[in-house]
Amino acid sequence: MKKALIFLILLVSFCSKETGCVEIKDKGSGGGKYFFYWNEKLKNVKNQIVIVSGSVSEEVYNSFEIGDEYCTD
Repeated sequence: MKKALIFLILLVSFCSKETGCVEIKDKGSGGGKYFFYWNEKLKNVKNQIVIVSGSVSEEVYNSFEIGDEYCTD
């Protein structure tokens, strides 16, 4: 039982941070924040527009272009 509990704790700790690579579809900034958008605008079931994006530093923002692949750790 202890081994299973330790395994579960380790699994959760390693899987808790989102990682992966995305293609930058658009870039934007405002209010001193910088964003990459990696999906087209989507409409949810309530017909509201949902935009999938992520905030990055100004340095990272300036080092990537639309169409580039951006990977997180």
